[in-house]
Amino acid sequence: MVKFKVFVLCSLRFLEFILGDVLPDGRGETPLMGWRSWNLYHGNVNQKLMMSIMDAIVKRDKLVNGKPTSLCDVGYCDVGLDDNWQLCKNIGGKNSYHDAEGKPIVNLSRFPNLKSMNSHAHKLGLTSGWYGNNCLCKETG
Repeated sequence: MVKFKVFVLCSLRFLEFILGDVLPDGRGETPLMGWRSWNLYHGNVNQKLMMSIMDAIVKRDKLVNGKPTSLCDVGYCDVGLDDNWQLCKNIGGKNSYHDAEGKPIVNLSRFPNLKSMNSHAHKLGLTSGWYGNNCLCKETG
């Protein structure tokens, strides 16, 4: 019985923590909602594809209660690029997507202009970003 009470108390504190993050403008009332490239394309991504996804997310081509509605209209306004935006190189026998100064190296053949891609998202009213992981590159050291 003591373990159960501790569990309930911890659960309530956790909910308090989560619900306490609702901002006055309503952000935080729902879980983060958006689209991530990895779920559909894994590493088969490029700037043209990502920009077409952004266009599709704001396209009002479905009716909800008789009103043309986009995914963004119902809360899915974030577009994320997960992996394979970076250029993976073998440097000194180790895989890396960072230059000598530690800055990420963008694969310019896939993403010729990330700033332009992000500006496109913002122009559409979306938020965008990319995940700084090293899954495909398997960076070490």
